[in-house]
Amino acid sequence: MIGDDVQDLLDSLAEAVGRGMAVDDPEGRVVAHSVHHGEVDQVRARAILSRSVPPQVKAWQEAHAVTTVREPVRVPANPALGMAARLCVPLLHQDRRVGLLWIIEGDGPLSPEEEARVVRDAAAIAALLDDGGGSGTLRRLLAGGSTAGQAAGVLGEGALCLLALRGGREDLGRTVGGELARMRRPPVFTVLDRHAVVLLNGGEDACALGERLIARTGGAAGVSAVHAGLDSVPEAYREAVAAARAAVAEPALGPVARWPELGVYRLLAEPAATPLGPLRQHRVLAVTLETYLDSGGDAQETAKLLHLHRTSLYYRLARIEELTGRSLKDGSDRLELHLALKLARWNAV
Repeated sequence: MIGDDVQDLLDSLAEAVGRGMAVDDPEGRVVAHSVHHGEVDQVRARAILSRSVPPQVKAWQEAHAVTTVREPVRVPANPALGMAARLCVPLLHQDRRVGLLWIIEGDGPLSPEEEARVVRDAAAIAALLDDGGGSGTLRRLLAGGSTAGQAAGVLGEGALCLLALRGGREDLGRTVGGELARMRRPPVFTVLDRHAVVLLNGGEDACALGERLIARTGGAAGVSAVHAGLDSVPEAYREAVAAARAAVAEPALGPVARWPELGVYRLLAEPAATPLGPLRQHRVLAVTLETYLDSGGDAQETAKLLHLHRTSLYYRLARIEELTGRSLKDGSDRLELHLALKLARWNAV
């Protein structure tokens, strides 16, 4: 439900300029509308009743760059759609796009004085709508309530990673929002299942940001791998939350843990994330690795069991390290590889 202060400001503005107007959220849902003033077209009537914009109308609007503009833009009438000419004013607050303000102009555009009033009040509406950078769009994408295509106009496109801050504070969202607001271009975030989840796609230092947030909120944080685009946000979310959990379970990984560096905790969180993939085409190497690990890393015993010369064994072990990207001198890496081998056996029966 839209706040009364937003509705009052919208009604006052509509009466001052004598036009009907509405506010859409970043995904095109109608969240507020004024009483009728001046011309009322079919599109406005349908949008008010359904609280949504028909796809063909949305396409016409987007053809005039309404999802990317930072200044008011006029959208021409489209008689085939039953749509009068409109003025679209982007609702921006602290460089965050929080919605669009639509004013029906019809055959008579606003005067310069009226347009100046609209722009001024639009800034006030945007400030009231902004919840400190918290993003309903990101939350719906994470929860499966919208698609990457629907969210792209709000969240942007391109490479991204997610930062998940694990905390029990009741004011987690407000605290995170306050810290992010200090940034020149604050990233969007949401709070979901006890985690503040921040979407980073502008080259920000995720670990440094995580440490700053932890200093304000306590707890621990996790960072996903870098992904190509919004289609991978659900996967990135699982990675970031698992990394935050690992940072709590294993303080040596934290306070900000990165998914690619979780070792055995990555395997525990997602058994399919096995490091053994490169060995699938090298059965002999897989057998060598398992024998070596079962023997407690005893090269002499392994060579004896496999009827190998020690030189041949060392060559195989070096090749295994090269293919898996793991060091057999590192206890965590050895544990991850050993557990992965036993999980493969478990899953095969």
